[in-house]
Amino acid sequence: MVMDAFSVQWLSDAEMPLANKFYREHKFRGKAKRHDPCAVVRDAKNSIIACGCLRQLTDSQLLAGVAVAPDWQGRGVARLLLNGMAEKFDAQTFTFPYRHLMPFYASLGFIESPLEGQPSAIVDRFHTYEKQGRDIVLMRYQPAHSRSQTAP
Repeated sequence: MVMDAFSVQWLSDAEMPLANKFYREHKFRGKAKRHDPCAVVRDAKNSIIACGCLRQLTDSQLLAGVAVAPDWQGRGVARLLLNGMAEKFDAQTFTFPYRHLMPFYASLGFIESPLEGQPSAIVDRFHTYEKQGRDIVLMRYQPAHSRSQTAP
């Protein structure tokens, strides 16, 4: 598969319904909200095959709604999407991946983080999702310059 045939694009507020249509069509829980940065991967036919959003919270942001169309899973599309979104990640970017996806998110610069000391909006949402029975972990983005300083 040639990844050059794909593009990562940030949606405008007016295009947010396209992200929500993608989530509905593929029965994903995600929901794009107007004014929250949302990126998609489009295939050569300009169809959306992956989507992810950054929920803007008071003192942080939450990477959420990361989804890849079933026919494209396991082919590097999620990595392409998140690498394209990384330009907007900072030390206050969090995500709640399912436990089995931790190594994938770690490979993108996220580290497991304790709940203690994190922004209340993040902790509250984490607990809400956990109560729904999701086997998730809290991970925080560690910018590349921080990673290189902590490497042995």
